[in-house]
Order: sequence, then structure tokens, then C-alpha cells
Amino acid sequence: MGSTNVLSDKVNRALHLRTDTPAFKAALSALATLPSSSSSSDDTNSNNNNNNNNINGSGGVIDAKSVRAAIETDALQRALQFQTELQKLARDATLLRERVDNVSKVAAQIGKIVDGRIMSQEQVALLLNGGDDSASSSAWEMERTLASKLHAAHKSYVDATHRQIAVDAFLDKFDLGDNEARLLDHYNFQGFLLSPSGGDYDYEDIASSSNNPWCHPSAALQINPNPSGETMEEATSFMDALERLVVIRMELSKTFGNSESTVDVVETSFDDDNNEISENQSTSATAGASGQLGTNSALRMMEQLATRQERAYERIYTFLQYFLGIGSATPNSHHNVPTSSNDTGRSFSASDVSQFGTLGRFSDGDDMDEAFGHPIIRRALRVLRHSPAHHVHALELIASSRRTEVTRRFLLALTSGYGGMAPLEMRAHDPVGYVGDMLAFAFRAFRVEGELVKTLLLSEKGDEEKQHDENYDDTADSRPMSASELLAQSMGGLSRPLKTRLSQVIMSLTSQGGPMTDGGSGAAMQSSDDEDSSSSINRLVALYSVSGLLRFYCSAIEKALEKAQAETEVFTESPFLTTCDECLSEAADCYVASLRAYGAMLGNHSLSSSQSEAHLAQRAITLISDERVASPGFADDALSLDSAEDDLISKQLSLSFLVSTMVDAAMTHLETLDDTSALKAAVNSASKSGLDSKEANKWKTLIDEKEEDLVKALVGTEAEIVLEECGLGAIRTGIKDMDRVYIEGMTMSSHPGLSRNEVEVAMKNFYSSLFSPPIPTFDDAIKDAQLRKIARSQTAQIVIDVYKEVFGALTSERGGYTDLSFLEHDPNQVKALLSL
Repeated sequence: MGSTNVLSDKVNRALHLRTDTPAFKAALSALATLPSSSSSSDDTNSNNNNNNNNINGSGGVIDAKSVRAAIETDALQRALQFQTELQKLARDATLLRERVDNVSKVAAQIGKIVDGRIMSQEQVALLLNGGDDSASSSAWEMERTLASKLHAAHKSYVDATHRQIAVDAFLDKFDLGDNEARLLDHYNFQGFLLSPSGGDYDYEDIASSSNNPWCHPSAALQINPNPSGETMEEATSFMDALERLVVIRMELSKTFGNSESTVDVVETSFDDDNNEISENQSTSATAGASGQLGTNSALRMMEQLATRQERAYERIYTFLQYFLGIGSATPNSHHNVPTSSNDTGRSFSASDVSQFGTLGRFSDGDDMDEAFGHPIIRRALRVLRHSPAHHVHALELIASSRRTEVTRRFLLALTSGYGGMAPLEMRAHDPVGYVGDMLAFAFRAFRVEGELVKTLLLSEKGDEEKQHDENYDDTADSRPMSASELLAQSMGGLSRPLKTRLSQVIMSLTSQGGPMTDGGSGAAMQSSDDEDSSSSINRLVALYSVSGLLRFYCSAIEKALEKAQAETEVFTESPFLTTCDECLSEAADCYVASLRAYGAMLGNHSLSSSQSEAHLAQRAITLISDERVASPGFADDALSLDSAEDDLISKQLSLSFLVSTMVDAAMTHLETLDDTSALKAAVNSASKSGLDSKEANKWKTLIDEKEEDLVKALVGTEAEIVLEECGLGAIRTGIKDMDRVYIEGMTMSSHPGLSRNEVEVAMKNFYSSLFSPPIPTFDDAIKDAQLRKIARSQTAQIVIDVYKEVFGALTSERGGYTDLSFLEHDPNQVKALLSL
């Protein structure tokens, strides 16, 4: 009766075999690589021939129905073989029981003999009195036989005692307790599921798939996230039992192995034909039978434990999907196509859809994150590590689910707002704020996913789990996802929309103002031009600020990934970091192009605005330098730019490149000393923001040289005006004219414009101006007081030099003046009077 129930159980499981499990898919993949021919029996040959015809006819593709029929036939054959083995085992047990009865009878008979006398009184008297020799010989023969039987019985008793001790120790080490066996056979996490009728689920009812609570169409919506303490203890006990089952199987494998000799021992154990053992081979035969019995029992136990373990893993795998809402329990995938004749698909009713949103049973994203951090989920993933197929697929489902959720949250934050925040698109008019909000939200999601991954995979990972990594193959498809890979997969969906919007903002900031229009009045056009110039500078500064934000978040993401990868020792490229790096490179290139374009258009911007080229350059350098100080993206190299010489992006965003580009472009447009002062102020502002002192001194030197040239030209112009006003200009002009036509014997007094009267009048005007020299103050032209003083001194020196030249010419032999009384002061006196 027991064997019939077991056989029925086997057949039912074979007929209700699910085809959507990872194990079954792996089996189908293995069957696809098998050769088309097969030979096992006549019935099997006919079935295989039909299957081969179907395979060959379809071009090498295995028909699903044929595969299922082959699997069911194979399962039935295995069930029949199992029945035969059970019958054989029953016969062996019956034979063993009969032998035990015989031993018991012999022991009882021996006990009676031991209690009684070995020889009767008559036999003793006869032996002592020298009776019949044949009778005496027979008595001694009986005594020897009895002693031999006693020895054999004692030896059997000792062997049985040792075997019983070994069996007890074996069961204590390798057998499961009653509660552990009950949990492994029937526990299905029913405490985490709210019963539709409000009652409790029975363990025994869950054993059949028809009463499995997880088969309910709305099971994914009836999850109890906070079960009672008893339920948590029960789930923990189930996990403990499953982990102990893994240890038992490993110990059995180490103890008995899986060699071919073990299989031969199993095939030859419990031989019905060997009913007697000779005396001279009793010791070796007994030991061999004991070894055969132990190995056979161990292999059968391993087979039973493997079946029990696989079912338990399948239940954990199903529970993970429904508790987390992933895989077949995903809210948007409940309209599934049936996978077998007994599967009608899982779908929500109209009331379920109206009651639950796109997140299923979760009220919001925080509720979903708490579910992923549940202690039972962490423990379940740890236990699933011993089943590579389930573990790998579960991690893939988790990564896919988190990818979808992170992307959904980001798109929701952009358009509708998330977590009480206003929609990010509302700040699209502010490029810097818009980019900052998007990067902040993405980085916050990155940190949340990092903590979630750390909770799921890195917590409580000890040496024991590292030993189980040997169960995985070295191929990439069979190994589970590492923490960095899972994090990269989770953030992969967010990267594309983030990159699209960042690129749009960067390209919109790259343009340098709009074209000028011909319509409208001059004042309106001038106002429009000023706004265009200001807008170009603002876009340039905004582009630099965006680059700083991207640089900051790239650094933060890289540091977080380095920390995570150091813990897992697995390096994986992150699409989120790649997106930020690519956008940073794009922003830096656009900034360089925009800065050079703005420098090349300084002349146009100056013509269309009220500012000179130098002042426009100063404004750009000052604003960008201030933005650099305020931005967190440049905090690491704010004091020294040489630390990133090999970094192209750092060079592009450096103050050295900014100053060299703008100052070099403005140097060709310097016309006034005010422009040089503006460039000096720009360089000083950049120096305060972190420009290298050598670089700053180089540009200051160039500006000083240009400034000296401008001061010299300005002083020369103003000196000519002063000479004309004081009268020395006409005399110097006359002397120059005379020098051009001078011949020997010619005198200055005879040359037109240098007569005594004309010279006397000019000198009187000059001497009268010495009391109030017409030296300009340069207040309008030069704003620097020190520079103004230098310019006035140089102007006075030019007047003194011209007077000295004129005085020498008039008092020379070429002068021809007989009376020099009009020369009231010599050059030294004039120098003293003009000293400033």
C-alpha cells in the first residue's frame, strides 16, 4: 500500500510537471543538443522514431509536445523502475526479518542450554568410570559444537551492537528531524499571504499544487509585508532546515563519493541468492555487506534529499517573485500566456486593477524599497546561492525590476514630480538649476540602489558563502551578478533619458546669441545688442557651471563605485558613470568652442554694446572665476592646476585656458589705458580664484608692456598740444624746417618764422605759462593715480627736452641773434619750474 502511494505521488508529479521553471528550461536546452536517434526498448524506439521524424521534418527543432510526451514516458518508466526496486527492497526486508527470527530462536535455544547442564549426571558418571568411548566422544563433540555456536552468537551480537551504534551516529549526523522534514515538504511561506477567506492555510493542503496559495490569480496583491513573529520564526526555521540539508548532502558526498565502484556496490547489494555465508569467509563477507548496506542507504538518502531540496528551492524562488512583485508577479505582466494545459494564466480582475496601481501591492517607491530590504528576502537570497539556476535568475529578475522602477521614478520626477517635489521640467528655463536637479535626483537614486544592493548581496557574506561559489561555472552566463553588475543594471534605464536631456541643455547653451535684426529704431537695436552680448556671457557662464556640476557628480559616482568594487573584487562598467563622463566631455568641448567663439566675436559684441572688448573679456573672466569658486566640481584643484596636467577636461576647464583665450583675444583691441586696467583686474580676479602665479605674472607682464606703449603714445600726443599752447611748438617746427633746407652760412634769424621778434614773442608766452604749466591731468584718460602722475611727469619732461633743444639752437653760431635777452631762463631753471 505504501509503495502504491509513493508511485501515485511520482506519477502525479510527472503529469503536473511545470515547463516554466529554470530547471526545465535547462533540460530543454540539453535535449536540443542530443542526437536524434535513441535505442532503449521496442516501445521507446517507436516513440523516439516518431519524435525523430518530427525533429528532422521541422529542420532540427524539437516539438514541445513531443518533448513533453518523451519526458512523461521517461518519468513513467522511472516510476516503474522505482516500484520494482521497492518490491525488491520489501523482499530483502522480509528475508532479513526471517533471518532475525532464526537468530532469535537460536539465541533462545542457546539460552536454555546455557542455563542447563552441558552433560547429564549419567554421562558424567559414565565418563569418570571409563564407560563407552563412543558415548564419551559424542558428548565432547556436542560440547564443542555448543561452544562454537555460542562464539558465533556472541560475535553476531557484538557486530549488531557496533552496527546499531554506527547507524545511530549516521542518522544523528545525516538525517533530518521530524519538524525539519515537515517544513521542507510542506512549508510554502503561507504566513506571508493573506487568505481570501480569512482563514489559515494548512501545511498538508499545500502539498498539492491545486491548493497552493501562490496559484491564486491575485496572490501577488495579497502579500502580508509584516507577518507575525511566529511566521517569521517558521520561515527562519525553514531556511535553517534547507541550509542543514545542503550541509548533509555535502557531507554525504564527501563520505561516500560518486565513483563507479559505489554504483557497482549498490547493484550487488541485498542479493537474494546468497543466503548462507561460510565460516572461513564470515568476517570479510560481513564487513562487505555492511559497507554495501551503508553506501546503498546513503545514495538513496542523497536522492531523496536532492528531490526535497529542489522542491524547497522552487518554493523560495516563487515566494521571492510574489513578495517582490518581479518575474511572473510583475503588475504589468499578469496577462501571461498559459505555459501548460493546466495553467490558465495569471491575470487581475477589473476590481484588482482599479484597487492597485502600476506598483501592484506597493503604495509607493519607499514601500517597494522596504520589501527588498526585508530580512527574509535577504536570507532567501543567501539560501538560493546553493542553487545556481534559481539564484542567477532571481538576481536577473531583481535587476530588471529595479531598472524599470528607477527609470519610472526619474521620468515621473521629470513630468509629474516625485516624493513631494515639483516636476523637474518646470525649471527647464534655468539650465543650471535644471541640470543640478536632474543630477541630484539621479545620484540620490544611485545611492539608494547602492545601499539596496549592499543589503541584498554584501551583508552577512562570510567564508561559508565564499566556499559555495565553487558551485558556479566559470562562464559568464552561469555566474550570478555581482553587486557592481546589479547596480549597473539598475541604473542603466535612467542613463538614456538623462543623457538626452543633458545633451539638449548643453547644445542650447553652446549657441552665441541670436542674429541682429534690421527693423526697429536705433535705440531698440542698441538695447537688443546689449542683451545679446549679455546673454552670450550668461550662456558661457552657465555652460561652465554645468560642466562643474557634471565634474562633481562624476567624481562622487566614481568614488562610490571604487568602494563597492573593492568589496566585491569585481570591476564592472557603470552606464550611469559613462553617461556623466560623456556629458562632461561634451560640455567641456562645447565650453571651449563657445569661449573661443566669444573671444573671436569680441569686436562685434563691443560694436553692439556700450563696453569695450577688454571690459567684455574682464566680465567673462570675472564671472567664470566666481562660478569656479562657488562650484563644488572644482574644489579638488582650486589651488593648483598642475595636479591635473594629463587630464584634458581639467585643462579645458582651467583658469589658465580661460585667461589665455580671453586676454589674448582682447589684447588686439586695446586702445585705451582703461582697457589695460580692465584686463589687469580680470587677471587679478582669476588669481584670487586659483590661477597659477606664473601664469598670472606672464599675462600681467604682457599687459604692462602694452600699457607702456599706450601711455607713451598718449603722452606724446598731449605733449604736442602743450608745446603748441606754450609757443615752443612753432619755434621747434621752424627749426625742423630750417634743417631740411639748411646750407652753410645760413642763420636762424634769417629763416621765416625764426626772426628775433617771432622768437621773442614765443618765448614770452612760454615763460608766462611756467607759472601755470598747461600740463594735462589725464583724469579722463587714466584712472590710475600713479599712472596719471607718471604721464604728467613724462609730458613735462618732453617740454623740458624741447626747451633745451630750442635754447641750444638759439644760442649756437647758427642762431645769428645779436641780442639774446629774450632768453630769460636756462634749461635747468625751466626744469626746476616744471618739476611735478
